[in-house]
Amino acid sequence: MSVCRAIGVLVLTVVAAFSVYSQEPAKPQNTKPAAATTKTTTPDYVFPTPRERFNRYVKSTVGPERLLRSAAAAAISQWNDSPEEWGQGAKGYGKRFASSMGQNAIQQTVTYGLDSALKLDTGFKKSKREGFFPRLKDALAQNVTSRNRSGDRVISIPRFAGVYTGSIIAHETWYPDRYNYKDGIRSGTTTLLISFGINVVREFVIRR
Repeated sequence: MSVCRAIGVLVLTVVAAFSVYSQEPAKPQNTKPAAATTKTTTPDYVFPTPRERFNRYVKSTVGPERLLRSAAAAAISQWNDSPEEWGQGAKGYGKRFASSMGQNAIQQTVTYGLDSALKLDTGFKKSKREGFFPRLKDALAQNVTSRNRSGDRVISIPRFAGVYTGSIIAHETWYPDRYNYKDGIRSGTTTLLISFGINVVREFVIRR
């Protein structure tokens, strides 16, 4: 794997996302109030606009939190010398960091594209309920579910597809030859499990 190759994948996925965003239909100017199509049957939930979903996609792909998470993931892989073929030092760390960014870019692009196609909302939002366990339940549920326009939660096809597509492509494309799709599936499952913990931190630790 070369850093340039990983960066190339990142660029291609971002371009694909811009293409999806540009193809989303524009809202008519002289129509009835938009609330009729954006508000839902859930009083405390409003389905995000195309621009809000796109901004969230960009933030999830190259935002500060993503950069920190990729930096930490690369550091852990460097510590474990995984994959050992990438070596140590700045060059090895650069490969691991680029790999993490590239894999996440594919994941976020697939998730964003399917969100748009299926009219779903896969973004994380803090729970509006009170009490530790109700909030914990909401935080954990958001890792594997999406909301439709009615505000109801459904199994998140975009989420699962994004996580496993990104991981499998990474392991089949730029990882050393001894890796294959099976390693990608294992890595994707690990990503999902870690995300449960991240959602709990978002709910109870991060104030915003």
